[in-house]
Amino acid sequence: MKSMNNRQVRIPGPREHDVAEHCRKFGISPAEERKLKKLLGCRAPLHEIQANAPPRQPRWR
Repeated sequence: MKSMNNRQVRIPGPREHDVAEHCRKFGISPAEERKLKKLLGCRAPLHEIQANAPPRQPRWR
């Protein structure tokens, strides 16, 4: 019986995300975007962006 190396490889994504891109994606106002950039910088971990961002706007149907 042949021995096989069965390791799974995980390629992690970027640890830090662009604050401006996140704001654009979730419809956050330019004023709030400036506040986030001042607080976190241009790039930050996703959990920090989400924790400091305003609540999401409801999606109307």
